[in-house]
Amino acid sequence: MRAYVFRRMLLLPITVLLLSIFVFGLIRLVPGSVIDARLSAGFPGTADADDRAKLEAHFGLDKPVHIQYVNWIGQVFSGDLGTSWLTKESILDNFGRRMPVTVELLVLTLLIYIPLGIGTGVWSAVRQNRADDYSIRFVTILFLAIPNFWLATLVVVIPLVLWGYAPPLPYQQLWEDPGKNLIQMIVPAVVAALAGAAVLGRVARSEMLEVLRQDYVRTAYAKGLAARIVVTRHALRNTMIPLITLIGLVFATGVAGSVIVEQVFAIPGMGRYLVQSLLTNDLPVVQVWMLIFGAAFVLVNLLVDLSYGMFDPRIRFQ
Repeated sequence: MRAYVFRRMLLLPITVLLLSIFVFGLIRLVPGSVIDARLSAGFPGTADADDRAKLEAHFGLDKPVHIQYVNWIGQVFSGDLGTSWLTKESILDNFGRRMPVTVELLVLTLLIYIPLGIGTGVWSAVRQNRADDYSIRFVTILFLAIPNFWLATLVVVIPLVLWGYAPPLPYQQLWEDPGKNLIQMIVPAVVAALAGAAVLGRVARSEMLEVLRQDYVRTAYAKGLAARIVVTRHALRNTMIPLITLIGLVFATGVAGSVIVEQVFAIPGMGRYLVQSLLTNDLPVVQVWMLIFGAAFVLVNLLVDLSYGMFDPRIRFQ
């Protein structure tokens, strides 16, 4: 176990380094640049080559690409995430203000996603081919088919049109007013959790149905154990490996979903910051955003792999 963890930890910096190269190269393929935006915002059609050369030198874009990469990754690993090209603000300071908002949204999403997905999946399996099973399956398929952005828009528009209710603005920090913050965050968290919970519920149902047909489950029932104990202590634990994988992957879907949810509900988190940066071609912000969440996703995958042994003692790490 220790040797496996040590090897995986050694691979983390290499993986992050390769990820940074991919991110840096991918950003360079984005059409347009902040220089074009600056020149067109001033006097469109009047900028000459000297103006462009001065801006390229100012942003360091006059250097070869490999030199730009080395300078950027050196700054990142030294703790300097750079400065926004447009706002002149420190990217680290912006991340420090916005990261807790997105983390709170992800935590609330997980708190809804996990019990809702596993609970509905297990209940549907135990009540197979009954009315509540068919109802749950219908609802899960419905939420799988509904895009997050459409559902989020409906949640905002319908109460406004029918009852004149709009979510309270501006955003309130958790430590300043927990009650108002929870009111603002709970609906976006539910919207972000529903599609993932539908997937988790479908997988939980299929895995639970397979486990419930096993001989040891029938033996547990024959010994007189209560159905609740058989399902929770015997069957559910043996379905957790694929479910843990899905719960780990919700981090990635949660980050992607936060881009939509934060934009629709005007939440000042990392997702909305990414949208604003993409619209203004603020490349340093986009690069660091993709690198940080890519590295976090790699770390979450490692934690998911290590957690397998907790639920299945038969798994041995080599």
